[in-house]
Amino acid sequence: MKILLPVDGSEHALRAARHVAAMGEYLAGPPTVLLLNVQPPVASGLVRRFLSQEALDGYYRDEARAALEPVETILAASGMRAESHVVVGDIAATIAEFAASHGCDQIVMGTRGLGGVKGALLGSVASEVLHLADRPVLLVK
Repeated sequence: MKILLPVDGSEHALRAARHVAAMGEYLAGPPTVLLLNVQPPVASGLVRRFLSQEALDGYYRDEARAALEPVETILAASGMRAESHVVVGDIAATIAEFAASHGCDQIVMGTRGLGGVKGALLGSVASEVLHLADRPVLLVK
């Protein structure tokens, strides 16, 4: 089984990682876990005018590492290895496209992430992934 686990550094993403780690106990074999951190593009022309592409890439890399490392630790503690990926783009669309292009059997993700709207029953990214994905999506609360 190939599982895509999108991570953004939120507590909900850590809960999803713990769930994936626990799944290893009842699956026939260890799953292949792909971790995905999607960085929203810095769209402002002013930012791009003053920062080099190298500086932006460094920023994306640093932000991604901060989100990925705790999840890698959770999975490693359960004996699972994961491939980590960082992509810049629209978050929900990138998750759905990545799952399809990498042949993932399932997407496991938190119900909400680091978005600014609190109190929503289901986060906008999770809701959009449910709409866009052509494979099962397991939301972990």
